[in-house]
Amino acid sequence: MFDAIAPRYDLLNHLLSAGIDRRWRAAAIRSLKLTGRETLLDVCCGTADVALESRSDKGRPSELGSRRGRPSGRPGAARVVGIDFSGAMLALGLQKVRAAGQSGHIALVRGDAMRLPAADRSVDAVTIAFGIRNVQRPDVACAEVARVLRPGGRLAILEFGVPPIPGIKPLYLWYFTHVLPRVGRAISGHGAAYSYLPASVGTFAPPSEFIETLRCAGFVDVRADPLTFGIVYLYTARRPG
Repeated sequence: MFDAIAPRYDLLNHLLSAGIDRRWRAAAIRSLKLTGRETLLDVCCGTADVALESRSDKGRPSELGSRRGRPSGRPGAARVVGIDFSGAMLALGLQKVRAAGQSGHIALVRGDAMRLPAADRSVDAVTIAFGIRNVQRPDVACAEVARVLRPGGRLAILEFGVPPIPGIKPLYLWYFTHVLPRVGRAISGHGAAYSYLPASVGTFAPPSEFIETLRCAGFVDVRADPLTFGIVYLYTARRPG
């Protein structure tokens, strides 16, 4: 399915989110508090948007930042490894990495989130953007992330949620279940994929439950911060030092 929608994946992400998806990714990277020396693992990397974002914090205002949205100026990761199951997504990501001149700093690898091709305690930070709900066993993937993180390493996960605000929730659900699948089908030519999206969000664990999944995997300082009225949640956690 993801191979089939890969050619229009980036376009639809930006279009269907009205461009806010860039801010969500920037917020995730900022939460890692990178110093410029880290090796970062981007799981379910898709077309490498997060991998590229993590290489250089461009100072975009963060929804978790100051009230005035001043740039943080934090550096990016020294090295990034992106892992995904979809070969077509990785092929497009590789083109973007080369076009950005980042081939020496970003490597893309085909692999399974439930069996990460990385050694124990080998990376300093991990990101998963809108991919954890697509993993057959999210709890197994979280345990794998804990395995590969060094003590003190940080995790940032972006995932869709259902806004709890009464006035926003029905509008969001109407858009998500009626408008989004039709636009996605028209542009991608793949109807099932954009019907799968709202269905997968509806069956994914609520924030309180996913927080517990992360704690059971061994993480501490686990948080779930709502972004854009709770359309998306940013889950942050740390492996104990």
